[in-house]
Amino acid sequence: MKLFASLTLCCTGILILYFVTMPRVHAHGDMKQIYKGNTANFEISVKSIPHKPMVGQAHFSIEPKNASTGEPVTQALITLIVRLEDEAFQSRAVNSPSSPTVYDANLTFYEEGPWEAEVKIETIPGQENSVYFIVDVSGESVVSGTGAGYFFIFVFGVLVLGVGTLTFRYRNKGTRSA
Repeated sequence: MKLFASLTLCCTGILILYFVTMPRVHAHGDMKQIYKGNTANFEISVKSIPHKPMVGQAHFSIEPKNASTGEPVTQALITLIVRLEDEAFQSRAVNSPSSPTVYDANLTFYEEGPWEAEVKIETIPGQENSVYFIVDVSGESVVSGTGAGYFFIFVFGVLVLGVGTLTFRYRNKGTRSA
């Protein structure tokens, strides 16, 4: 009985140490700052994942601060607009109750090249401030668009062939007529 109590206490201690020392994962992870600049009223920091944007999806976090006080802005309409030649895309950046000072936007880049990015911020209706910078998008995609299709076809084929093989091998031999 004493051995069981000691073993239980030891395992409990190990579990407590494991959970206390476990690294914390944060929603905004390992983001890299790609731009920091000022407008007349705001200081704006833009971070992205992946660190070097590439063809495919990209996540941007925008942190605006009041230029005169340095206080984070928690009530704003922020839009991220990207342009390349004749193409333009925009995404509304939104904050959440758990991260009221960070505004998140997602975009999908379809072409490589130097995209012009604009961050529009509006805290008072009708009064917009914008900053412009270049986002250099590389042609290397994180995920191939056809790779997922090939994987689906492979899994579907394995399932169909597996079911067919098992059906023919183990079906009731009494149903066959000679």
